[in-house]
Amino acid sequence: MKKILVLSILFVWSQLVLAQDQFSVTVSSSSITAAPAWHSGAFAEWSGKWIFIGGRIDGLHNFQTGQAFDIFSRNDSVFVVDPVANVRWSASLSALPHSMYEAICSSNMEYYQDDSMLYMIGGYGRKDSVSTKITFPSLTAVQLNGLVNAVIYSNPVISYFRQVTDSNLAVAGGHLEKIDSTFYLVFGHRFDGMYDQLSGSSFFVQHYSNQIRKFNIHDTGTSLSISNFQTITDTINFHRRDFNLVPQVFPNGDYGFTAFGGVFQKFANLPYLNPVDITSSSTQLNSSFNQNLSQYETASMPVYDSAIKYMHTFFFGGMALYTVDTATHALVQDTLIPFVKTISKVTRDDAGNLTEYAQPVQMPSLLGTNARFIPDRNHPLVHNSIINLNALSAETHAGWIVGGIQSDFPNIAHLDPGSMSRANSQVYDVYLHKSVAGVSDQLIKSEVNNFFVYPNPSLNIFNIEFSISERARVEAAIYNATGKKIVSLFEGLRIPGDLKFTWDASHIKAGIYFCRVKAVGYSKSVTLVVGK
Repeated sequence: MKKILVLSILFVWSQLVLAQDQFSVTVSSSSITAAPAWHSGAFAEWSGKWIFIGGRIDGLHNFQTGQAFDIFSRNDSVFVVDPVANVRWSASLSALPHSMYEAICSSNMEYYQDDSMLYMIGGYGRKDSVSTKITFPSLTAVQLNGLVNAVIYSNPVISYFRQVTDSNLAVAGGHLEKIDSTFYLVFGHRFDGMYDQLSGSSFFVQHYSNQIRKFNIHDTGTSLSISNFQTITDTINFHRRDFNLVPQVFPNGDYGFTAFGGVFQKFANLPYLNPVDITSSSTQLNSSFNQNLSQYETASMPVYDSAIKYMHTFFFGGMALYTVDTATHALVQDTLIPFVKTISKVTRDDAGNLTEYAQPVQMPSLLGTNARFIPDRNHPLVHNSIINLNALSAETHAGWIVGGIQSDFPNIAHLDPGSMSRANSQVYDVYLHKSVAGVSDQLIKSEVNNFFVYPNPSLNIFNIEFSISERARVEAAIYNATGKKIVSLFEGLRIPGDLKFTWDASHIKAGIYFCRVKAVGYSKSVTLVVGK
């Protein structure tokens, strides 16, 4: 049987206009050279030092059974970096009890720094006692002050780690945050077994948590436990991992965070476009907004303008379903979710409305995935992590981007990711530039949203879904490769909401086709691959 790999670039046309803002960002290489080549681990700061624990020191993982997330490329050391002196120290974690060591050296764990304590939860990696890889059901407490000194002065580090197990904490690819005294373990999945790219493979078992898990951590310095465990479940909209969870100040002044992007949808092998807002009193899916330009975990920078109550969130590179064609200003869709150079911004206005912009500058290369943004603490911050725009001068160093994956090409997953990507060691400076005249961003807008076709490729049946945000005349049709309309799916007036159609291609010749939807002066087109 022949196997054919079809790589199709999907074009989506949307209206892009220029918007005036009062500040812009730039990214440039930093003089700091002491950072490790690292990604997908836990990060903390203490006494002006950067601490890197766990994660990976290779590039994008392989997709072949038994080759992904190998133990030789896990980070089994703790790195301490002084960014001012540009010095790095490291210490091996191999002296820790083996079960603790395996969990700490895992990948894509959740973590949160609470003053001098770093709490690490879950993570995916090798467990020798069962001769396979698991998602660790563990909570590890790390005493940062003692650990930093021990690493710098080459003293034993074992006494600064404590660990307990709890099956509720077996999560990877989610995020850990805190509001008041309550911790929030947001989304993620439990992945046990050998990673394999084939869905339904017998080599692994995967369960998305579909939850926000809330609890308290009790830590006396000796004993460690969790209590008051609660869950919020949504099997459709919380079915995501590898997203961005970004601190936010909402229009009413509440502090919380927003989950942007994530993979994969429950009924389609596609990323999420609708964000989820989380506060201590509510959890709300924003079904009226599509984030087109960033769906995978990347370096993100929250910026708050308290004068007008606008919340801005920047996303640096990473991976995305769409990019912007700089020549035509068209959105370009690629369902392989490639690495991108895009720097995008999502702005929440004082009424709570979200708007997405493409910045006029891009990342210097295909990087940002699983990187971290570190705010410059020489300037006042809001809630200890959000840039305070009103406290900044005309040009200010906002922070740094560290770690992450750097790729040679946008799509490498089906090629040779091991040789075509690497862990990034270059540190990047991020600057904010305030200007009375403002700068030109590209406003990303379309009235055709949540547009997905699945399965794709298909031998016969294609499910087509999209939504419109206002009452409008809608046209949906199938076109062949030469642009000739061959099937009209719908043409008429529709009220706002979701629309679903099915196209039976069983009597159509194999090849490339297009499904195009038009509404309110906007149109989007998705490439369909019909096989036989």
